[in-house]
Amino acid sequence: MFMRALQLTIVAPSLWAIAHSLRAGIADLGWVIVAYATGSLIAQPLAGRLSDAKGRKRVFLGAIALFAVGSLICALSTSLGILIAGRTVQSLGAGAVAPAATAIIGDYVPDERQGGALGLIYGAFALAAVIGSVIGGVLVDAGLHVHMDFPWHLIFWINIPLALVTLGLGMALPADRAATARVGFDPGGIALIAAFAGCVMAAGAASPAMAGVWIAAAIGCILALAAWERRATQPIIDPVLLSRSGPALVFAIAFVSAIPIFSVTIYSAAYYIARFHANAAEAGIALLFLAIPLGIGQGGGGHLLNRFGAKAMLSTGIASLSAGLACLAALTDIWGVRAGLALCGLGMGLATAPPNVLIYRYVDAGKRGAATGLLTMFASSGAITAPALVTAILNRGTDAALQLRIEYAVALVLALACIPLATMLPAAAPPPEPRENGAAALSRPSTVSG
Repeated sequence: MFMRALQLTIVAPSLWAIAHSLRAGIADLGWVIVAYATGSLIAQPLAGRLSDAKGRKRVFLGAIALFAVGSLICALSTSLGILIAGRTVQSLGAGAVAPAATAIIGDYVPDERQGGALGLIYGAFALAAVIGSVIGGVLVDAGLHVHMDFPWHLIFWINIPLALVTLGLGMALPADRAATARVGFDPGGIALIAAFAGCVMAAGAASPAMAGVWIAAAIGCILALAAWERRATQPIIDPVLLSRSGPALVFAIAFVSAIPIFSVTIYSAAYYIARFHANAAEAGIALLFLAIPLGIGQGGGGHLLNRFGAKAMLSTGIASLSAGLACLAALTDIWGVRAGLALCGLGMGLATAPPNVLIYRYVDAGKRGAATGLLTMFASSGAITAPALVTAILNRGTDAALQLRIEYAVALVLALACIPLATMLPAAAPPPEPRENGAAALSRPSTVSG
């Protein structure tokens, strides 16, 4: 999880450098971001299902290896097309890591300690968030100082030794049980998801007249996917997981909230550079105002969750995110921006663990891998929508800083829409079925209320 999070934050201060060396605009890089989000979107439910049937450890190690291959392609890329291809491969590995890792928590950690365990795993995520932005900015500026043609290559080379270390650590995980189930794939569903992502991004990059056409095409992809999944023998989306109000609401919140979350995470460094004429290293350091509260929220949020409940912590996190977006949209001085980043980071941290804990409570043990994969799939759908939204707004004006402030205002509306959804979550979830915990199957009542 540390390695996966590092790649998310280390790229943010590099966007202007990537755009300059590839002779592209900052809006063009939306395709690079969408490629990463789309690959994760496709990989997550497949990895969740594979981990249920073939074992968590196998899927986890395979995901790390695939991530390393994609990082190598990115580190050698000299064109936008090759970079997009590398990010796609990299994203397949990154997307597969989360369902396997969180399902391991659900399998081997007692119910009353899951909040704390998720706090630890997301604490590692937060540590990467804290240092990633700084490392990214420093590496890009170092590459510029030694006159590298593509100074941002360094942010991908750093993944190779990290992946090798992670593979070594992963070998110490508990051995998987013998695989007994066969896993089918859903090529039609995968194709429709990829088509949806392409249509959404094309809508963001198109003229106002054509944007409506692409949006209609994206809606058509969703309708076609719904019809296809009802008839597919091995659907990528398990309809049973969408038939109950609890999981369905969690998935909806994951999708909507991911749009403002990824808007802040990916584009805040670019906004800081445009607004204050900073360099990459300065923007990376500024992102500490986002990353440190994010780490505090993730590290402490798991323990607060055990005390106050997942539903309350989710609502609190979304409220803090909304307050931060309001600051970013309305305040233009440097401390106003920093305050906005801090509130956003704290809210994102507090809201990280609750969706996973709620899914554990709503879904039977045998489908937790598929359910966590579907949860991250909905979040990735929001991640696809975020760069499309930013690209559309950037293309409507020439002042990047002003356009990004407009985007923050739109993101604020979306974040506020999540608060009533959170209040509609069931107050209590059914207890989970017995599950394997070490060598024995344990049946424990749920101790975390909605």
